[in-house]
Amino acid sequence: MRIAAIDWGAKRIGIALSDERKKVALPLLTVPGGKQGAAVVAKVLASKQVELILVGLPLLLNGKEGDSAIAVKLFAKELETLSQTPIKLIDERFSSKIADQSLREIHLKRKSRTEKMDVTAATMLLQGYLDYL
Repeated sequence: MRIAAIDWGAKRIGIALSDERKKVALPLLTVPGGKQGAAVVAKVLASKQVELILVGLPLLLNGKEGDSAIAVKLFAKELETLSQTPIKLIDERFSSKIADQSLREIHLKRKSRTEKMDVTAATMLLQGYLDYL
């Protein structure tokens, strides 16, 4: 069984997947966000033998929930229902900024960084969780 991680965005959703030993996070893909986002993610993960899905929760700097966190909670609830897989919300306050910095360090152009941002953030979120385990 594997663990998946999701970096939700209104436009794009990044998906990462652990190896079977739950030691290494691997980028899977980026899918479109929007109203069908949860259904698309559930379909992608259906054949991946996932036992837990981590969803990044974008809290405000003061630790409170803003509009994005509320949207993520709605997405997570729908995804849990569709996938029949437990969801765990994980604080991701700086994941996108760290992912962007990492992609800048390998000198990717802006368009390439944008395309890889969400899947990179999901991968970093998942690797942090796996390291914690």
